Amino acid sequence: MSPPKLFIDEFVGISNRLETLPLAFAIQKAYGHQIILDWHELDSFEVEGTTRGTVRLLARIGALRVRHCDRALFDTLAGRKMILRSLDGPSELLDPIYLETARRVKLAAPLRETIRRAFEAVKGRPVVGVHVRHGDFKLTDEHIYRTDIEWPAVPFWWYAATMHAIKCVQPDVVFFISSTGNPAAFAHLYEGLDVISLDAPSRYAYKGEDHDSLVNPVADIFALACCPVMLATPISGYSHWAANALGAPTDCIVPLPGATAENPLRGLLRIHGARLPRWRAAGRTGSDVLPLGEGFADIDFGRSANVDWL
Repeated sequence: MSPPKLFIDEFVGISNRLETLPLAFAIQKAYGHQIILDWHELDSFEVEGTTRGTVRLLARIGALRVRHCDRALFDTLAGRKMILRSLDGPSELLDPIYLETARRVKLAAPLRETIRRAFEAVKGRPVVGVHVRHGDFKLTDEHIYRTDIEWPAVPFWWYAATMHAIKCVQPDVVFFISSTGNPAAFAHLYEGLDVISLDAPSRYAYKGEDHDSLVNPVADIFALACCPVMLATPISGYSHWAANALGAPTDCIVPLPGATAENPLRGLLRIHGARLPRWRAAGRTGSDVLPLGEGFADIDFGRSANVDWL
């Protein structure tokens, strides 16, 4: 008798789909499901313990749609064919396997080499990652960082001001830029700074203009995860997976609500191994965030990119 099937389709962007995997593997461990991924990006990476497939009409017929999975629902899933779209699940089952699940995500060899070459070019120099998420993240005010909408973007000036402040502390620093769209589009904001980005063109435009990126988003998130310090976009699952799931622990510097160009308030997040709900709570409520004040606390900006884990 064949195992029951668990399908994950392209219902959200790549980083949020990664967040469904711990629940998928918890279900597989408990009930023996076959995990089938219908994702365009699987030519850039693989997930050990899954197979690639297509969620067509036959797969959908009779399938349970799992959008929010608490323990009561989890305990009813034995033998059920399902389409999994839940980014959360029982903490007692998911927390212990979160980092183990992230280690199952393996980047394709050519993209690993692209990342290694990018950082080899600045070998020996300190590296700070910068994740600029706009597109579907929106600015409600050009002059102040506000979190009164669901997906708030960080103003460009906050990144630029923070990068210049870091350069004052670490003059030989190199900034690795990861972004939606084209990283060169806002290069004028970083005059006087050493900035690099990944030479790995994206082939994925299926999610529409709000999610488009010039750079392969899978390679970019792995490269960002090589950076020991990151200027992150709060709430973004992409920043979260790069900082807290893939690679080694990352010191995340984030804007605080009310930040302005004259007073670019900053905070520090160190929650490696925590799941996405905790990261998003930090961005919305300030939990786990250490306000940095005028300085950068004990952040070590002298560290180079770490590619050993790739």
